[in-house]
Amino acid sequence: MEKNQSNLWKKIALLQVLSALSKNDEIKKALIFKGALILNYRLGTERMSLDIDSNLDLNFSLQLPDRGDQKAFLEKHIPVAITRYFENQDPVRYEFSGLKVSLTPRADHPRGWNAFLIKINLIDNENADVRGLPALTIDVAAPENLTDRSISEIKWSNGEKIRAYTLERIAGEKARAFLSTLPTYREKVKKPGEAIRVKDLYDLTRILAEKPITDKEFWQTAGEEFRLACESRHIDCFGIESFTEDWKSIEESFESDSIIPTDKTFDEIEKTISTIARFWTEQKITPFEFPLPAQ
Repeated sequence: MEKNQSNLWKKIALLQVLSALSKNDEIKKALIFKGALILNYRLGTERMSLDIDSNLDLNFSLQLPDRGDQKAFLEKHIPVAITRYFENQDPVRYEFSGLKVSLTPRADHPRGWNAFLIKINLIDNENADVRGLPALTIDVAAPENLTDRSISEIKWSNGEKIRAYTLERIAGEKARAFLSTLPTYREKVKKPGEAIRVKDLYDLTRILAEKPITDKEFWQTAGEEFRLACESRHIDCFGIESFTEDWKSIEESFESDSIIPTDKTFDEIEKTISTIARFWTEQKITPFEFPLPAQ
């Protein structure tokens, strides 16, 4: 299966997996969904998504604090949700064939930022002759403090309700996620180098197109969610200079990223970041600094 075919297959299959999870009450208590799939729903437009993003619910993690118990919970309930959903389809296209839940990091994170990486394997009866269908990925991030403006229920395509990040929280988290990959933060937390998350700048541009900066209530709330998200990971932001750190490398990453659609220019990306960052400074959301706690 070629890369484009593989990505398209993943996209379709992931939507089916999320539909399966949306019908399982145990999973819906444990996970809050976010990421590109939810952003696509919120905006009514689309960007290719090759995984399902989620957070552990804070109350769930307090009731089941042990990582091994959380892992066992996911290993038990995800296969049940997927199997039941697919078996009720007529005709049956997909079959569940395997699950692997990995701890990330393997050892407990020193600040409690423990997460899971879930790999799901399916059999696709419409592609029975294809060997080695790609695994599907669910990222489960550590729980975070959320407000009543951070999440809301959405009705998924199969009519089921799931808890998901609001558009304001997604905007704030996109900005936070981008800053987390820049050199200053990587040095602060001694985090190994990783690719700059330029796709988050693209998504912020999509959001700004739908919610112009003149919608002050939206961007004020998004800024407050941004600050809260940064606080949970001790990320500092001093305004536009934080977002434009190593800007040449950011531009090169954007231009070379094969996943990002080509409907936005880098000039548009730059204008978006400038507009949002300056608004948050004017509203006194930035600057802020969250020192690392003593260990």
